[in-house]
Amino acid sequence: MTTASAIAKHARVYPPRVQPGGRAHIVAPSGPVPAERFDRGLRVLRRALRHDYIIADNLQEQEGYFAGSDRQRVDALHRALLDPDADAIFCARGGYGATRLLASLDPAGLTRHPKPIVGFSDITALLCWALVRAGVPSIHGPVVTQLSTLEQTDIQRLVDLLSGEIPAPLTAEEGTVLRGGTVEGTLIAGNLEVLRSLIGTRYMPRLDGAILAFEEVGERPYRIDRSLTHLMASGALRGVRGIVVGQCLRCDEPDDGNVGPDAIDVVIERLTTLGVPIVTGFPFGHDPTRNAALPVGVAARLHADNCTLEVLEPLTRG
Repeated sequence: MTTASAIAKHARVYPPRVQPGGRAHIVAPSGPVPAERFDRGLRVLRRALRHDYIIADNLQEQEGYFAGSDRQRVDALHRALLDPDADAIFCARGGYGATRLLASLDPAGLTRHPKPIVGFSDITALLCWALVRAGVPSIHGPVVTQLSTLEQTDIQRLVDLLSGEIPAPLTAEEGTVLRGGTVEGTLIAGNLEVLRSLIGTRYMPRLDGAILAFEEVGERPYRIDRSLTHLMASGALRGVRGIVVGQCLRCDEPDDGNVGPDAIDVVIERLTTLGVPIVTGFPFGHDPTRNAALPVGVAARLHADNCTLEVLEPLTRG
């Protein structure tokens, strides 16, 4: 099946272009938001887009390890999703909690008023929900609390994707090519553990015909092994065309004298058997200085021999 027909098989509702001077929502669907980092990131976002930002009522709330109750977070998301005049939804931070909300979210509002959701880590759950349940592509990219420490190139890449531009190909900086070749497919990007948690739910995107991009943070190598083994054993990776590996930050074994493989060693050992192009070392994830934005749900091309990932179509249109 060609890339075009694979994409046509799943109806897409492409959001309109995001232009400076519009309106956007900032939501907190997961963990509590550190005020100082948020304020610094919001200043960067204002300079980048010059939007009017509507900040969710629960942004300063804390209930356990969540930014408010499930009801508060769902209500704030629905206000953002249903706003016909907003052109984007930015997530304040990740953490944990988005998966708890998915069953309560109504995708009809997003389908009627399509807008990209921007975030990563725990926000992977929302990006997958938007694609699978509403048909709306989104952006695996920096949360607001990360923006003030990122390189300007990553800020500009995010703006380019929002405005309907096709960004420059992304290059793996210090990666390993497990298998060469060039493949095309729908790009699906997310946090490895969150993707694993969606297996068996109605929110897990199909990876047949896709290029999968994943990153991880704070998971020991054996837990990464377990997540990858689960993805493989469940059949989720059946038909995947290529894999792009981002940062695996703080995914080390504790310094207790035990010697074992590191996170990337585990990735290489587990995924080699798939027989598809795989490249590690791409600059997206939890590193405070680098998190290149990736569209979720649009066509892309992986040039494994050149260690580059190329976006083939605009995320926003019209």
